[in-house]
Amino acid sequence: MPVDIGPEEFELLARTAHRYYIDGRTQEETARELGLSRPKVQRLLERARWAGVVDIHIEIPPWLHLDLEAELRERFGLGDAIVSPARVDPQAQREEVARSAARYLDRRLRDGDVVAVSHGRDAGEVPRFFRPARRLDCTFVSAMGGSPRVDEPTNPNEICRALAERSGGRAVSLYAPAHVESAEMRDRLLQQDAVAETLRVAGRATVALVGIGGTDDGCTMVRSGCISPEEIGRLRRHGAVGDILGNYVDARGRPIASPESSRLIGLGMDDLRRIETVVAVVSEPEKPPAILGVLRSGVIDVLILDEGNARAVLELAGASRINRPAPVPAARHRDGRG
Repeated sequence: MPVDIGPEEFELLARTAHRYYIDGRTQEETARELGLSRPKVQRLLERARWAGVVDIHIEIPPWLHLDLEAELRERFGLGDAIVSPARVDPQAQREEVARSAARYLDRRLRDGDVVAVSHGRDAGEVPRFFRPARRLDCTFVSAMGGSPRVDEPTNPNEICRALAERSGGRAVSLYAPAHVESAEMRDRLLQQDAVAETLRVAGRATVALVGIGGTDDGCTMVRSGCISPEEIGRLRRHGAVGDILGNYVDARGRPIASPESSRLIGLGMDDLRRIETVVAVVSEPEKPPAILGVLRSGVIDVLILDEGNARAVLELAGASRINRPAPVPAARHRDGRG
């Protein structure tokens, strides 16, 4: 018999727990059958677990990293964190993260949601695995302009179109470049009804699907021609470690004021803070400093990434209490804490 409880209490706890856990009764049904109030049943179930009358065992699949996910949520005040299995091949890793993101969207999205979408290889991989079991009356809208040098699968307009096709929703495109030559040209474009209306729709989003960009010379913003290698070098010298929708932050999550930001056509950091659920997907191994900087900015609600990045970000933040695993075999909330 568990310690510190008498025979009568032991019997009541056992009867209550058996009805609830074994017989599958609800708390209300258990209360009615035992002649108790529902709050009393709830307290008895809690007492049964505390006293050891109930010992719950959860069989966790070996590929899940619930400890890492919990530590990320706690450390950075996230609503959720999903850690995908590690893969050696970069494309295989991107696909694992995209699968997790697609499953999350399937669970999260509801009819009437507006989803703002960024560019990038990680976000661009999500539609391949997005197959909702039901038709979703959602609107997918570009959260930033595109570039003729961006491959179609990584262009925000194309990502929106693919997500809408998979779900039976609607796509709203932003027919403008991500960066223009000057702040004056940006202001003129933002006065055009088509551009302004698309950004208004994106600003009303309930969910955002975004990537996290780095600041190396091969990052997406440079590859796409949005900014030059010289400009990304200048941003690095000013402390930039990463970006979200072309908005650069330093290692502490503070925005980097730069001429580039005044030429950006897309949602800003304040716009993202007004969105209920901002989902970031990231898989590239060079991204931990960028991920940490963006997490510290406080705009991310849900982080979906691979195991390697999860461990590296926690170690970079000085947070991890989890031992690093053996090498992987081939085939590898808004408070911004941390």
